[in-house]
Amino acid sequence: MLNLQTVLRAFEENGLKQDKQCNQDEILYKLDMMGKRDFDREIAEQIFEQCRPTQQNLKLVYRLADVSQTLVDASLILNEKIKKAEQQLKQITQNKIICEKQLAETSVYSDTRFLFLTLLSAKNIPLKLKYTNCHIQLILGVTNLIAKPEQQYDRVNPEFNQDFEFQIPPLITTLTIQFFIQTNASSPILWGQAYLQIQQIDDQIVKDLELQLKDPQGRELGASIELEAQIHQYLQTQLQKFDQKIYTLENDLNEYRTDLDVVERPFKIKLFKEQSFKQQKNDIFEQFDQNQQMNEMDQQNPNQLQVPEHKEQILSVLQSEKHLEQFDETPDAPEILQHGVIIFTIYGLITLFVCSAKPSFLDVLVCHGLMFTIFMDRFEPFHLKLVGGGLVASIFYDILWMKQYHLWWQSDDQNNPEWGLKAQTLLRFVLIFTYIQFLYKFVVCYYIYQFHRESIDPTKRYIFTIWRIQYKVGKNRDSSSWQSQ
Repeated sequence: MLNLQTVLRAFEENGLKQDKQCNQDEILYKLDMMGKRDFDREIAEQIFEQCRPTQQNLKLVYRLADVSQTLVDASLILNEKIKKAEQQLKQITQNKIICEKQLAETSVYSDTRFLFLTLLSAKNIPLKLKYTNCHIQLILGVTNLIAKPEQQYDRVNPEFNQDFEFQIPPLITTLTIQFFIQTNASSPILWGQAYLQIQQIDDQIVKDLELQLKDPQGRELGASIELEAQIHQYLQTQLQKFDQKIYTLENDLNEYRTDLDVVERPFKIKLFKEQSFKQQKNDIFEQFDQNQQMNEMDQQNPNQLQVPEHKEQILSVLQSEKHLEQFDETPDAPEILQHGVIIFTIYGLITLFVCSAKPSFLDVLVCHGLMFTIFMDRFEPFHLKLVGGGLVASIFYDILWMKQYHLWWQSDDQNNPEWGLKAQTLLRFVLIFTYIQFLYKFVVCYYIYQFHRESIDPTKRYIFTIWRIQYKVGKNRDSSSWQSQ
């Protein structure tokens, strides 16, 4: 099964790095070359539909990491579909064998027959009974089965909709159907019963029956049981259904396996090399452990020549492993994201200082929106537009207040009492940061626009560094739709 690191390494070995943006033709050319045959264009179209392209020089380009993740998702989903289809095929094949056996017994031995019955509902149960629960008991010879109604049911016409299968014993000709009611925690009471005569069921068609319920003394109660019953034809119908399902599942399996081969073929060589490398590493460590055990057992003749040799092999393997694992590390964030984090952080610090002295709820909301953009992976266009709109509104808000800011700057402790006595120095300090914040908002607007234009994928995980502090954002893709043609 594919994994993201294997796909990225295979692309890189063929000249495409994971941070590169490529058009469809470039990616398909590499897939054709790696698979040594043309990559199925219909499957390729589905894969590209799951990715987020950006426009560059009037052409759509795709992030190679995004395409690689989609290929891995496609492989995973197709493997799951194959596993599920194989399980269904196995179960249906077993059911078909049982059905064929029952059909053979029914056809050859007249004394061995199978009754298939669908219990539909009970009709016209009187309201005056006021029962809280009910069930139906089916008795054929020594076989005793119980049917309970659906969870939400009508007390007058309770529905059951359950299937039952009986092997009809010799000399048994009647199926007894008993209707029990129960009030609260009391014991169930037999209210009525009906009888189905086996000989009245035709072997070739399904019969819809309505049997009248009678009390233990044989008096009709005005209620009935509705059901469907069949003996021989049911098995033949089921056998045909099993054959059709097996045919459909086999076709689906072939299609899934073909699609999986198309998706994984370009990366099979790389996958085989990595599996061989892991096996080689395990063999070397196992051999080294065996040599150590032998040295401990034979202290008089230590094998001093083999141990250093194995140490060199282990060091070589570890170095190769380290080279492979460098792809597993979280990639650095794009440059626009690195700069955006720094810009947003500085803006947030300025806003927190300014708003601590000068209330501005709009600036606080915009600041939180920018932090959500980074730390909660909200790179969706709608969120960016919403934050950008709030930022533009705050710029106009500051413009409207510029005259008041100027008056505050020219004021002193006597004519500006709302700031408090001896607060002129603090006031001017706050206003300086207010002017800086106002100008800084245009820089933030530019980076929000760049985020929107770059279409940063929120389903990917990045790592950015700010003042020697590393922080991860984003997440691995956890869902993708895949449809096989």
